[in-house]
Amino acid sequence: MIWVTWRQHRAVLLTSAFLLAAVAVPTFISGFAMHEEYRADGIAACVTDPGTRAGCAQLVEQFAARYSEWGNRMVWVTVLPALVGVFVGAPLLAREFENGTWRFAFTQGVSRTRWLLTQLTVVGAASAVLALACSLLFSWWRQPLDTLGSRMRTAAFTVSPALVALTLFALALGVFAGVLLRRTVIAMGLTLAAYFLVHLPLEETVRPSYLSPLVRTDAPHAQTASDALPPTDWIVDEGLITSAGHRLSDGEKRDILKQVYDGDTVREGGAALERYLADHGLRHYTEYQPADRYPAMLIIDIALYLGLAIALFAAAAHLVRRRASQPAA
Repeated sequence: MIWVTWRQHRAVLLTSAFLLAAVAVPTFISGFAMHEEYRADGIAACVTDPGTRAGCAQLVEQFAARYSEWGNRMVWVTVLPALVGVFVGAPLLAREFENGTWRFAFTQGVSRTRWLLTQLTVVGAASAVLALACSLLFSWWRQPLDTLGSRMRTAAFTVSPALVALTLFALALGVFAGVLLRRTVIAMGLTLAAYFLVHLPLEETVRPSYLSPLVRTDAPHAQTASDALPPTDWIVDEGLITSAGHRLSDGEKRDILKQVYDGDTVREGGAALERYLADHGLRHYTEYQPADRYPAMLIIDIALYLGLAIALFAAAAHLVRRRASQPAA
């Protein structure tokens, strides 16, 4: 049964492995160059101790300007699990039901449970291995950049080991859609839509609150460069707060700017605004996740997506057992 499953899906899996190898070559080339520049130009020493040499701030800024754009483009890695769900997960069982080939499997003395588990184990393990390889490759590439910013921000977190759990979730979503609809093309479309409907809100809205953010308040004029949060902390939100604890909305902040500034003419730069805030009892606030919370945030993210994947696989198994004896519509 394992050999049959491998032969059924080897084209897609081997193509995926080939594409990963093709991407790995330029990634290694650019990554080695960036890592060497990070070491040889003294960026690493500047990050460890900014006072070790003059001009550290400029060196770090120039390095970030050269590579941050490429690093931020790694948010597109989140599309890879979606492709697994659409082109591997959705057709995995939908095509079997659509073409009636599942009946042949059962005539060979294979139980529905064994048939399903074999399909999911072979394809799921291969997908997880490929996702882990992608995660390790891109995480290695990003290492210098991750010392300059938070690993919890989207571009960095996307290529974390959570990519494996996200891939299994997308695969499970595709499998469930395929069993539910038993029509390959329709299941592929539903998988793509459902993946982004679940993933994007979790990524942008829920993940910043996996753990309650810490809140820091600063009086106007009070914060200096030495008081700034470490760049590896993740700033979730920032704005203005009253002495009573009310956080100003965007509209209220715009009203303040209108009172402080005449049209497009700025009086005294930011000093005028800071003086207004002090006179009206307003303070700056910053919500942030400290860098040492990264492992906990990662575990929560992995557990969440694995939990969704297990639930979807279980639901698909239930549908297979219930519907396998029914004729395809």
